[in-house]
Amino acid sequence: FSKMGLDFKESQIRKIRDRVTQLEALGVPEDALDGHAFHTYTLRSPDQSVEFVFKHNVTGRSIYAEGTVDAVLFLAKKMQEGAQQKVYSMIDVLREGFLR
Repeated sequence: FSKMGLDFKESQIRKIRDRVTQLEALGVPEDALDGHAFHTYTLRSPDQSVEFVFKHNVTGRSIYAEGTVDAVLFLAKKMQEGAQQKVYSMIDVLREGFLR
């Protein structure tokens, strides 16, 4: 959000590590407590009259493993094409449609 010109401090980030709160307030499934990522980003106008909420939830860890495999296959292709010492991101992998 900083790149979008929104100023915020790390102290404004609420990290919920309590398992009971994760279950009850966030709705994390019990079988995903040891491997999940539930994130909610809330932006409010200075006068609090407008609120924008962006939320994404991940349960389990398989998606991370699959993404790693996709990235490795992407990099192998780039190396075969002769790419030289370039830094790529997962955005590059997604843009090229390199998902299995």
